[in-house]
Amino acid sequence: MSGLSFRLTEIRSFLLPVSQFVAWPIFFLLTSAISQQPSYFLALLLVLAADVIDKSPRNRGLFRDLVAGGATTVLALFLNDLNGVVIGAIVAVAATSRVVQKLN
Repeated sequence: MSGLSFRLTEIRSFLLPVSQFVAWPIFFLLTSAISQQPSYFLALLLVLAADVIDKSPRNRGLFRDLVAGGATTVLALFLNDLNGVVIGAIVAVAATSRVVQKLN
């Protein structure tokens, strides 16, 4: 039984980050479709703030923020949304600088 529990833990540890990376672009497209982008931007900035303040040595949240910011920027470019480009770029740059700072 412990082998099954260990295997489920391995699968969960793989699926959780993948689902988080996939969720941000989908959330951006959905909020764009229903004209609720401010809520997306607020969520993106709040998650970034929580990950920047986090003192743990793990960088998974910051990498998620980097991918979310980059995906937001790229999708906003395709949708001609200047606010999305700016906020996505700010999130990506802030997450990148914090990752570099944590690695040093």
